[in-house]
Amino acid sequence: MVSQYFVAEDFNKKECDMRLSLLFVIGIFITGCSSQPVNKSFAINTIEESELGYIETKKIDKFVVKNAQQLKQFNKVILFATQFDKLTLSEAANKKMANSWSDSTWKEMDAICQQLDDFAQKIFREGGEFVPVKQGGDDVLAIQFTLVNFMPYSERYKDAGMDTVGAQSNNAGVGLVTVRGILANAKSGELVAVLEETLEVNARTATMGNLAGVYDSNNKAAQTLAWRRTFRRFLGDLHKELMTLKYAQIAQHP
Repeated sequence: MVSQYFVAEDFNKKECDMRLSLLFVIGIFITGCSSQPVNKSFAINTIEESELGYIETKKIDKFVVKNAQQLKQFNKVILFATQFDKLTLSEAANKKMANSWSDSTWKEMDAICQQLDDFAQKIFREGGEFVPVKQGGDDVLAIQFTLVNFMPYSERYKDAGMDTVGAQSNNAGVGLVTVRGILANAKSGELVAVLEETLEVNARTATMGNLAGVYDSNNKAAQTLAWRRTFRRFLGDLHKELMTLKYAQIAQHP
């Protein structure tokens, strides 16, 4: 009887261990599957008399590609410093506001670009794929952003008289900025894609959860926050789109 008890107990223990092991394996499988992006389908729309095509994405205004299939080979990125040498002010801008931003120094504009560069490193590093590296390779995508156009909705904080601590509500935000991104093979230099996105520069602060109450202030801290939050949203959206395109089924539109 004693030996039968231990045999039965040993059998029950083994059966229990097998069930736990099976549950553990199933758990790993489910977790692994859920971490992969959902495969989607994209059509490359042809551009007349051009070797380029464009893809309609949910989060990026314009996404033009030379070889969309190349996006699947990249696992890392080199992020070059953002440029603003081609930046123009919108012809429709208020003259007073345009003059204010025209007086921006190189140091002031470089500080704005640095916000984009800092968040690019952070978001791509934490994204799990397209991790930033310092050297090129077959699996490295080179990205460089350029600020190309700005439509100001307010003056710089210096000209608004708010300096660093003043507060003045501005429902329109800082303005609209268009960012262009050039994506290339880091090893060969071959063009992969060009993107453009026009961004509303605002901090999206709100009172009591009322989005209609979104406003920005014209002091230095508020305008810096507006640029930071705007670039963070843009880069988060871009990383998601690159992940989606990497695992998507891409077909050439007839």
